[in-house]
Amino acid sequence: MNSKNTISQPLVLSFLIIFSLIFACMGTWRPFFFDIDEPKYISAAMEMAARGDWLHPMFGGLPRMQKPPLPYWLSAPLIDFFGSGFSNGTQLFIARIPAILSSVLTVIATYMTGKKLGSEKCGIFAALLLAVAPPFKIEGMMLKADIIYTAAVSWSTYFFLRRFQGQRGGLNLTGAGICMALGILSRGPFALPPLAGYLCAEFFRRNSSKEDSFLSAAVTTLKKEIVPILMGLVACIPFLLWISAASSPGMDYIGGMLNNVSENTSYATSPLIHHLQSLGFYLFEAGIIFFPLGLFGLYGTFSHLRNKTDRNKNIGMLLWTALFYLLINFFIYRLRAHRYFLPIMPILSIIAVNWLLTAKRDKTFKRVFFGCTALACAIPVGIGAIVLYSGQISVNLWRNAQITDFGTQTLPFAIAAAVLSIVICMAALKYYKKPQTFLAIIFGATLLFYPAYFNACPDVDGHGMMQPDSLLGNNLARSIGKLPAGNYTFIASRRSLRIHPELHFFLRKAIDKSKAGYLVTLPFNINKIRSMLLDPKATALTLKEEGNTRTPLYKSIQNTEPTHTVLILNSLELTLMYRSPKTATMLKTRIKSTQIIGLNHDWETRGLYLLTLP
Repeated sequence: MNSKNTISQPLVLSFLIIFSLIFACMGTWRPFFFDIDEPKYISAAMEMAARGDWLHPMFGGLPRMQKPPLPYWLSAPLIDFFGSGFSNGTQLFIARIPAILSSVLTVIATYMTGKKLGSEKCGIFAALLLAVAPPFKIEGMMLKADIIYTAAVSWSTYFFLRRFQGQRGGLNLTGAGICMALGILSRGPFALPPLAGYLCAEFFRRNSSKEDSFLSAAVTTLKKEIVPILMGLVACIPFLLWISAASSPGMDYIGGMLNNVSENTSYATSPLIHHLQSLGFYLFEAGIIFFPLGLFGLYGTFSHLRNKTDRNKNIGMLLWTALFYLLINFFIYRLRAHRYFLPIMPILSIIAVNWLLTAKRDKTFKRVFFGCTALACAIPVGIGAIVLYSGQISVNLWRNAQITDFGTQTLPFAIAAAVLSIVICMAALKYYKKPQTFLAIIFGATLLFYPAYFNACPDVDGHGMMQPDSLLGNNLARSIGKLPAGNYTFIASRRSLRIHPELHFFLRKAIDKSKAGYLVTLPFNINKIRSMLLDPKATALTLKEEGNTRTPLYKSIQNTEPTHTVLILNSLELTLMYRSPKTATMLKTRIKSTQIIGLNHDWETRGLYLLTLP
């Protein structure tokens, strides 16, 4: 390495860290959720911080058993340190700091891997274009396992690439092992594809020599790479230790995670029919995943796979690693959402940039280049047209939120989308022989598009009111704040929290602020709900019989003397309650009912009911 590169690397790293950190923070201070799962993660982290129990992730007083604990372990200490007395937006920003840092780490890992694979320019452009890619930006704003998992496996991929290139020292292998362990603690054994990709690349490199047969190459690879294989097994130990320590009757985390995997892998129809029926969804998702450079990456992947020499060189390790991720997505997660492709995006970005920088400018390149550019340009135009036509913008949890001002929100977004497409198209026409200039223009144009997107998204106005409408949970929290002083037991049906997961965050904030009591969740059962309203302690005995005596839900009901009980139901559940003669009499004579309406995940025209029993 010459002196120029040695001097420039710290400057490049500093720029990438500062830029990716500032950009990752954009939008994270907004007091609403972009995803249906994030409220569960943040609420579980808040419960962990409030209880001081760092071993058992809980949601609604019951074990949250779907995912390993690393996201909660990273967020809960921050919540515990800073406290929970902040505004909703500030509280969410604090909880999201691990996600922000994970996205920054992923960008840096992409730069380091791209530089190691190709050149410093490859690393810089791959990192920058990954940072501004819409799915990476949106997923990187949310506290979930996905972005933390992506950061961990991106770094383990980098360390294994170094080993594949000949740097076989113990420090390098230790780094890979630590990153795999963190990935496993965030998403289980699905963090092992970098090891599988490395072993596969080593096997094909040995098998390509004339001296080794297929079987001989496999045996030799296993013998010579026994240390990385053992390191992969060792990386599973922290996860297994947590499972062993956390699982007990009523808190079967291993059973919960296995059930979650079983649910993800089950098909209502045959797998072939399922995937055929999902083609429309896949095309829609591909439009998001493959913007702006994914299509170039796909062709770059195809050209490398077609070239036997490339398959057996450094880029082969990335190709096999991406293949294992794709197989996991296909068979485990059934390609259900673009967030499952996060670990592939850094690899795809590197391959796309490397291909654009190094490909021979012949007729084939020109046809492929303009074909990919045309498809990339069609994506923002289509999204802008949909938003302009419908007056709504998709922000996931706020599914197709209504934009209130056509002139200042809808129209600027559509114009920005059209301008982005035009800029990409013009850059391709003028600079297809100058890839660095083309990539720089795409990066700048995509970056400048985000202010128009966030301007069109729901926000808080100058008077502190949420626009276009208040969240259901926000309105519910306001109603709780108006309740008279007392010791309350708040009971929410699991269905309500499952359909409106943001409720739990706003409810916990309101309850913690007022110090009014504890929030518990129960399955909707008319008899149990009626019993809970009349005698919470007696109902706690049924929880004891179910083996849940260690849960905060059971302990709260058993150890408190509430002066009031508040039941939170949706409109359908309230109707079923009124259909029961005994319950209807109780509701009419003893309960004060307040309807709560607000923008929510599924029921835009129906709200919840807050039922207060003295």
